[in-house]
Amino acid sequence: MKVITILSFIGGASSALAVSLRRQSDCPAIHVFGARETTAPPGFGSSQLVVRMITTANSGATSEAIIYPASSDPSYAISVSAGIEAVTKQATAFHQQCPESRIVMVGYSQGAQIMDDAFCGGPDGTSLNTTMSLVPKEVGNMVAAIIMMGNPRHVDGLPFNVGTAVEGGFAARPVGFQCPAYASIIQSYCDATDPFCSKGVDAASHQAYPMKYGQQAFQFVQKKLNATVGTSASNSTRPASSEGVKVHDIGFTQLLAATILALLFMA
Repeated sequence: MKVITILSFIGGASSALAVSLRRQSDCPAIHVFGARETTAPPGFGSSQLVVRMITTANSGATSEAIIYPASSDPSYAISVSAGIEAVTKQATAFHQQCPESRIVMVGYSQGAQIMDDAFCGGPDGTSLNTTMSLVPKEVGNMVAAIIMMGNPRHVDGLPFNVGTAVEGGFAARPVGFQCPAYASIIQSYCDATDPFCSKGVDAASHQAYPMKYGQQAFQFVQKKLNATVGTSASNSTRPASSEGVKVHDIGFTQLLAATILALLFMA
């Protein structure tokens, strides 16, 4: 009976190992999250162009839309709260499934605001009270780049600002705000004519960022991916992932052998 139990344990453990290795081998080297702007239908919204540029240039890269209301007033604050939670949960869930995959975040307008808050903390009115980042550190460590376009949290003087805006957005950060943990991997695009991320009066300019700055944002992402992966981001080979699987395999095998010996000794 104990021999049967041991064999059953071995079979179950082997199956678990096979599932674990198969799950890791199915993971992409790069995964891109995109968050749409206010009132845009479910999907990527205006972030789609940049998301598509990244996935097209990097063989095997996958993408995923942040699922949140993207509502306007009077439920804007509730929508932002839901969006912050969605960014945190979806990025964490993906990382748990694919811990060696690199992550890229692309947010547009309200979609940029929820990514800003999730990674850099608040406060943000009634949407977020804490000043701490909500994204777990182990997830943030795998994020190669964060692109924000037309972010209502825009404030002048940040090192990652791109564009002509010097005025803050309608949900602007306080003067002196910093996001030191992620500043080096962020690019935030905002022009002075934009009435949402700045104090402009040209609403059309709020939708112009993908065409005006899309290529620049794409190049920034590629540069960061190249630096973090240590090889061309367009190359889908994953030496780091293969090594990770081997280490996992060896550790599991040693544990399995020790368990079998212990069970045989008790027999």
